Amino acid sequence: MSSTIRPAPAAPRSRRRLLLGVLTAFFLLLATGAAGLYWVDYDLRHPKPNSGRPGAWMTVDRAEVAGFAHVTIPVSAEDVRWGYQNGFQDDFAVLAFRIPQGELEQYKSSLPASEWTDRQYVQQVDLDGFQHIGAPSPSATSPLTCGGFYTPGKAKNIGTRICAASRSDGTSQVWVSAFHTP
Repeated sequence: MSSTIRPAPAAPRSRRRLLLGVLTAFFLLLATGAAGLYWVDYDLRHPKPNSGRPGAWMTVDRAEVAGFAHVTIPVSAEDVRWGYQNGFQDDFAVLAFRIPQGELEQYKSSLPASEWTDRQYVQQVDLDGFQHIGAPSPSATSPLTCGGFYTPGKAKNIGTRICAASRSDGTSQVWVSAFHTP
């Protein structure tokens, strides 16, 4: 009787190891790709200042911001702060300053705002803009008087919102926000 010793089949075990190695490599590449996309997406969501990318805060002078908002900054204005954010389709500008209380009514009458109303609600995008420029928050101030107007443009209209409140130091705080509108 002749006996042949057959070796155990090694093929299934090596195939399993190969398949396990390929799957492991695939999932590692997938995880690396997802992490890379998150990193790229983070830069898209948080652009660097002056990059010109949508959402970036740009360095512009206060005359440009006032011109964009179609308002004038009174000569007597103190603590003038401003910011301009480049948008994907619509740009956004904020301006804040203080003027003597006696000049507030004259300043409001110089603006084309048709109606001034008392309000307590200020939009979140405005609050974020005022926080970015280091201006006091209009949401913490009352009573708050707000008005607004639209200025037709060549390609887009500009919507301007102005809010004002009296301060205990004898001045009035003025907040201006302007944005492109359809």
